[in-house]
Amino acid sequence: MYIAILILLGFSSLYLILLTVMTLIYRPNRKKTGQPTNSLAKSDYPWVSILKPVKGVDDGLEANLESFYHLDYPVYEILFAVDSWQDREVEIIRRVADRHPKIYTRILATGHHPTENPKIHKLTCLESESRGCLFWVTDANVRVEPDTLRCLVAEYKVSGARFIFSPILGAASRTFASLMENTSLNFFTSGNVITLWKIFSKPVVVGKSMLIEGAALKTLGGFKYFKDYLAEDYLIGKSFMESGFRVSTDYTWVANINQRATIKSFYKRMARWARLRYQLHRPAYLSEILLNPMVLALASLPVVGAGFWWLVPLAIGVKVLLEYLNFVVVNAQDRGRWQNHLLFPLMVVTKDLIFLAVYLTPFFSSTVDWRGGRIKVGKNSLICHKPSFEQLIYEEA
Repeated sequence: MYIAILILLGFSSLYLILLTVMTLIYRPNRKKTGQPTNSLAKSDYPWVSILKPVKGVDDGLEANLESFYHLDYPVYEILFAVDSWQDREVEIIRRVADRHPKIYTRILATGHHPTENPKIHKLTCLESESRGCLFWVTDANVRVEPDTLRCLVAEYKVSGARFIFSPILGAASRTFASLMENTSLNFFTSGNVITLWKIFSKPVVVGKSMLIEGAALKTLGGFKYFKDYLAEDYLIGKSFMESGFRVSTDYTWVANINQRATIKSFYKRMARWARLRYQLHRPAYLSEILLNPMVLALASLPVVGAGFWWLVPLAIGVKVLLEYLNFVVVNAQDRGRWQNHLLFPLMVVTKDLIFLAVYLTPFFSSTVDWRGGRIKVGKNSLICHKPSFEQLIYEEA
């Protein structure tokens, strides 16, 4: 039994080392071997419609939106979807758009739909009003660099991919919980996005940034094809691959701005994602417990005895070291705050203990908290319980 536990801990550590190496190699702002071409005529660039479903005032919303008006790309439009003209975010969107009259902007008030994925409902409305042959779907809490769109389109033109996804950089931590959430995004989420794609050609699509060819999407039935599922990002990527379309990434990161998260909001968000992952691919989800060496070491103590107490601090030390390497290399913005360095070891331990509690939630409930309502999900994140019109409130995932 002792040998088996050491093998499991060794496997867990090796995989986490692999995540660390891959995120360091493909870190944000790295020097790329090939740069996006700047020699094309304006007519050679495909027209891009940036589709932004918005609900509520996210952290840094105005600066997030402003970044999309400074893109180094010649032909694009920005289309927003909100629930109601009375929503607080409408004033912010208009204020930013008014500063950039040369970039075509349109805002749609789409309302709620009582039985559909609310993000897909908004995207379906935006799709019908768009003029671009490419759709760039981004969330309201995303902030980008001026060359982000040019890099994504370069990948589209060079690789022939019809769907381009991005790693996520969690940044701007101002609370203990936001540091937990951003570190989780940078290490576990983006580490898996990069590693599984680079080594196994398995797309892990997180819907913060998706560049989609409109013609290819239309063959699937448009965004509306995914209206009955909550994990629309994963299923869009999977459907493209199964339909024979090339899917790719050029490892162009986009920033997810998260400043004010609380322990409660962090737990609820992680629990929601856990329930969705469990319904999408149960064998992969069950194996996730092997990627938490601290929990494995704690669970092994009753088996191997107190004489092997050193396994726990060793596992904690390895995990903290790997995540800290990721933090100092990947997250340039947050490493400038000395508080984040002091809190980092405690943050990693707390985060992994919360992840253990989160990991168990799908075994007891398949109901997802959805800000103001609860939705029961089935296989592939199918919406089983149809919430009332008043309950179905969209939250940026």
